[in-house]
This record gives sequence, structure tokens and C-alpha cells, in this order.
Amino acid sequence: MTAWFMDNDKLNPLMQTDATSISVMSIVHSTSVDGIGLRNALYTAGCNLQCEHCHNRESWDIESGTWQTLEEVYDQLNVDFFPISILGGEPLMQGDAIIALCRMIKERTAKNIWLWTGHTYEYVQSHYPELLSYIDVLVDGRYEEDRHDETLLWRGSSNQRVIDVPKTIQTGTIVCLDD
Repeated sequence: MTAWFMDNDKLNPLMQTDATSISVMSIVHSTSVDGIGLRNALYTAGCNLQCEHCHNRESWDIESGTWQTLEEVYDQLNVDFFPISILGGEPLMQGDAIIALCRMIKERTAKNIWLWTGHTYEYVQSHYPELLSYIDVLVDGRYEEDRHDETLLWRGSSNQRVIDVPKTIQTGTIVCLDD
């Protein structure tokens, strides 16, 4: 399967990536802001959603990152026992590689994985259903300035949801961590 770059939730076959490498903005170890507890975070390059008032505009261009193999990214994320967070940019712009990385992490470790996307859970379920079997929490939705709320954990605006993926799959209805 090839990951197509998406334009406003529509598949755009103009550009594609493969599942063997990821354009990486940075990898941060021992972060305490990207999920529960200390975590290792992968910040992917590339975002075609380009939310107004984005705090990470430097990640919009996929070429602003450094291309690394999945094994290289896996090794950097797994230097210790901390769980994993995957953010961007828009990680699903490199969807096949992100799925392959999450599969690799789950097959080799017992680590918890959180993933942030500007797309909704329903979109991910429709376009990347395999991904949901590898992640534990999905923070979904575009950042919306008019719904900005500094009191929220792990997200910037109140339209975004922090979804417990296994419970959501089990119950067939969206289960948020703050529910």
C-alpha cells in the first residue's frame, strides 16, 4: 500500500511516500507534555492540513525533515522504557510508514503509543483502519483557534478529542480519556 498525501481529507495522488522511511523533524526523549508520564516523541515533517494559527508551521514542508529508515527511527525511540508519542506536522501524510513503525513497536515491545492527527477518528477508521490496532490513544481533529482552551490536556482546542482506541473499538462508540 502507498501512502498518498492528503489534501483536506481527500486523497491526492500527486505525491507519495513509501513505508520504508520517515521524514523526521525531531525525536525528543523524556518529554512530559505529549501524553501521560515521560514519553519519547517523534515529530514528523510534512503537513498538508496547515491549520490556521498552527504552533508548528516549520513542520509543514516534508523536506524540512531528515529522511530516516524505520529501523533508525525505531532505535532512537526505543533507547529506554518510555512509551511513544507520534506528532507532526501531520503523521498520516506518511501513513504507510507510520503504520509500519507502530506495528514494529508493538511487535517488539509492550510500549503504549499515542498519535496526534488533524483528521478525525472516523477518517482514520475509514482510511487507515490497520493503524487503530497499533495505537492506544488518538488525539484527533484540527486545531481551531476560536475553540482554543489552555486548560485542556494534550490538545489545543476543545473540538479535539483524546480517544482511548482499544475501548472505542471494544464498545463501538468513541470513548475519550476525559469521559
